[in-house]
Amino acid sequence: MNGTRRISVALARNTAIDILVARGVPAVDAGKVADALIAADLRGIDTHGLACLKDYVLALEENRIAATPKFLVDERFPWASRLDAGNSLGPLAAWEGMTLAVAAAERFGIGATGVIRSNHFGAAGVYAAMAAERGCIGIVAANASAVAAPHGATQPMLGTNPLAIAAPAGRFAPLILDMATSEGSRKKVRKALEDGREIPSGWALGPDGKPTTDPAQALKGVMLPFAGAKGSGLSLIVDILAGVLTGAEFGGRVLSVMTNQERESGNGHFMLAFKVSAFLEETAYTRRIEEEIERLHALPPATGFDAVTYPGERSAHVRADRLALGIPMTEARIEALVALGGGRLRTPAAI
Repeated sequence: MNGTRRISVALARNTAIDILVARGVPAVDAGKVADALIAADLRGIDTHGLACLKDYVLALEENRIAATPKFLVDERFPWASRLDAGNSLGPLAAWEGMTLAVAAAERFGIGATGVIRSNHFGAAGVYAAMAAERGCIGIVAANASAVAAPHGATQPMLGTNPLAIAAPAGRFAPLILDMATSEGSRKKVRKALEDGREIPSGWALGPDGKPTTDPAQALKGVMLPFAGAKGSGLSLIVDILAGVLTGAEFGGRVLSVMTNQERESGNGHFMLAFKVSAFLEETAYTRRIEEEIERLHALPPATGFDAVTYPGERSAHVRADRLALGIPMTEARIEALVALGGGRLRTPAAI
């Protein structure tokens, strides 16, 4: 790739840990955050991987995120708990939240965690995949700062509010649906602005309340839910699960990790994991999910498509490539990480 270098996973991980530890994050916690962000980079979701470190570092330096949070777990039922993440880094809170949910699922067949006092956590699919790796179907919902207008409105009340679902798929890569409930994410809009590109029509309204493809105007205006009323309704459900139900902020009161100065961001997450063996023997489930994917693959592709694929299949190929050859990073991104304290990246990046 022109203007890029391949950075090994080990080098990328150690770089992220260095950057976080330098801001007072314990090494074990820094490793979990690094793993979560790199998991997004490995799947090709570069806007939600190590690119997030710049914003996280600034929030740590300004004491808007706790480098050494105190986690409190409240178990209302044996299979369910609420995690007060102590205003921690979002990836750490989400990692611990899904770990609790999976542990409960191992004991009871199902586990759920509501996470409060968290922050932006990167890519939701990373945490849903944690459940799929343990023979569970995982569901992750998270609310975010108010940047999206509900259907029919011109003022924001909803976030991009991601939803992810992951399921083990036998000999195939796990099925991972990872989506914002807005047409696009704000990080993708900012990336388009950096690259000098327009954003697709239907993503946003400008500050005048009219549709825009100008990323600068979109950042001053509001994002739109996908599919009109359907996406708007789903985004509201995510806010209910992650915010109203858990006790986190909701209804437009979540703040941005990038800009808030007045109080904690207040993000909430909802994590659910349930064993496929709660319904079928795992071998039977595996046989059936493999058949489902085989039937999907056997369908004739439509004009303009090479094949019919399922959610998570493309990112699995990207992951295999990047595990083998390294994560591609532009020189600008490398220099940005170096400026944060990632001095290891000044060494040759070949693996």
